[in-house]
Amino acid sequence: MDMNNHISEKAPRSRFSLTLTTVYVEALDHLVEAGLYMEYQAAIRDALRHLFRFHGIESFSDKGADLENEDFDQE
Repeated sequence: MDMNNHISEKAPRSRFSLTLTTVYVEALDHLVEAGLYMEYQAAIRDALRHLFRFHGIESFSDKGADLENEDFDQE
């Protein structure tokens, strides 16, 4: 079960427009079709969390994940 697919309504959000090349869209399609993620957004958010951790920005990557996991645990 991938908890990254569950999004908390408590976490503040901003909307971004993103233009991707075909290779990225096809890769996202593959992840969704394989059932690893429910939608593109979940895969992109997970990739951002990994990117932040890679660069040592734990506070940002953990803040949203903690809120998401709290709601997931209540189900």
